[in-house]
Amino acid sequence: MAEDGLLGKKLQIVITDANGTVLEKMPEMLKWNVEEITEEDKKHPLNEEDEWRTVHQQGFKGSIEGQEINEAYDKIVDMKIEHQRKTGGTLKFIIFTTKIYKDGTIQKYKYPSVTFDGYSQTADGNNKPITNKINWQSINRERI
Repeated sequence: MAEDGLLGKKLQIVITDANGTVLEKMPEMLKWNVEEITEEDKKHPLNEEDEWRTVHQQGFKGSIEGQEINEAYDKIVDMKIEHQRKTGGTLKFIIFTTKIYKDGTIQKYKYPSVTFDGYSQTADGNNKPITNKINWQSINRERI
């Protein structure tokens, strides 16, 4: 049963390596961003009134931003750097998301073949928390 006042705001994110091994639990999200990546073909044949448009799905991209309560962000960056040093390749991850809505509806997605880039960390000093941000890109989104 859903909690009062969720209004689609309860979001859980789990990141695994390509083999399905769960990394550190992601800290509380300050910001989760996801958007569709598409490519468009347009044609306007001569002597025709209509323009023909085809949209090709290319994947999804976004960012994760949160407070540093454990080594989750650093672990991702360290793993991908180590993998590149050893193999010259790009390490892939998987992101699983779960959204719980006020009416009790649960929506789960899997983002396969995720690559991360653009890691940044900020700290304002004193007793303020360290904040991390990392960008991601996936080849697809699968409802589970």
